[in-house]
Amino acid sequence: MEGSRSDTSTTETSEEIIYTSVKFSATPSPRDKAGQERRAPCLRSVVVPGLAISFGILSVSLAIALIWKMNDSYPHCPEQWIAYRGSCYSFSKEKKDWHSSQESCWAQGAHLLVISDTSEMNLFKSIQTANFWIGLRKTTGPDWIWEDGSILNGTQVLSNSPVQQCAVLMQDLFQASSCEFSAAWICEKSLR
Repeated sequence: MEGSRSDTSTTETSEEIIYTSVKFSATPSPRDKAGQERRAPCLRSVVVPGLAISFGILSVSLAIALIWKMNDSYPHCPEQWIAYRGSCYSFSKEKKDWHSSQESCWAQGAHLLVISDTSEMNLFKSIQTANFWIGLRKTTGPDWIWEDGSILNGTQVLSNSPVQQCAVLMQDLFQASSCEFSAAWICEKSLR
């Protein structure tokens, strides 16, 4: 019987120790709780601003990436070209005949200027001072045809001779000229 008592007390003691050990490690003392509560605001005052700064940096980085991406996908003109109402315009500095001017525009993925309305005409009246080849030619008939195939309507082309088959934009009017005459030119292409 004595053997069974010592077995029981050993079992009870080890259970008590295990229980006590678990109990103490799982439940902090009131003194430890007070210390943690005092330290928690300090920890929060360091962590929250750090998170706010990190979030701010991340937000700015994402905004810059989006702006960069939008600029890449937003249509724009090549360097040295002027943007206006969905088109890009280039004014040559050299002079060539009408056909060579046309080929120069084609080589840049453009065409000689086609003026489609009065606001576009007013733009070119205000910014150009010399004679520029434009995409306007006389065909075998009486009509002047733009490079896009449309017929010039409501505007007169001043002409001195029937051999003048190409047009230059001369300040605020269209002037017929021999296609072999050397002049600067204006290229036009769509925004891309």
